[in-house]
Amino acid sequence: MTPLLGRRALLRLAALAAVAAPAVAACTTQPPAPPPPDPLAALADAAAADAATARGLVAAYPALAAKFQLVATNREAQAVALRKEIDRATPPPSTSASTTPSSPPQGKTYPDQAAAVAGLTASLGSAVEQATRVALNAPGYRAGLVGSVVAGCACLKELLS
Repeated sequence: MTPLLGRRALLRLAALAAVAAPAVAACTTQPPAPPPPDPLAALADAAAADAATARGLVAAYPALAAKFQLVATNREAQAVALRKEIDRATPPPSTSASTTPSSPPQGKTYPDQAAAVAGLTASLGSAVEQATRVALNAPGYRAGLVGSVVAGCACLKELLS
C-alpha cells in the first residue's frame, strides 16, 4: 500500500502553509481604532456658540450693540478658521466642506445687560483658558492659529470689561 501523500507533497504543503499563514492572519486583524477627536473642534464649537450669543445680544441691548457685534464677528471668524484647519488636517468623508458645525449653535440669553456682559466675558475667559491649553500641545501652524484665538478672545474680553 502506498501513502496518499508522498514526502515531496508534504514539503510543498508545508511551504504553502508557511506562505499563506501571514495572508490569512492579515485578513482577520481588527480594524484600527478611530482617531481621537480633534482638539480644535471644541474650540470651534465654543467660538460659534459665543458668536450666536453675541448676535442675540445685539438686538436685546442696543446700548452695547457695537461691542456685541464686534464679538460676534470676531468669534465667527475664529470658528471658521478653526473649522478650516480641522478639515485640512482630516478632510471630511463627504465632498462638502464642514466649515460650519453640524447643527447651528444656540446662543445664551441673559435677564439684563449686566448679566449679559458678565456671561459673555466669562465665556471669553473660558475660551482663553481652553485655547491656551490646546496651544501648548499643538504643533507649529496650529499653535499659531490657536494662539491668535487666545489673543483675540483676550482682547474681546477686555473690550467688554
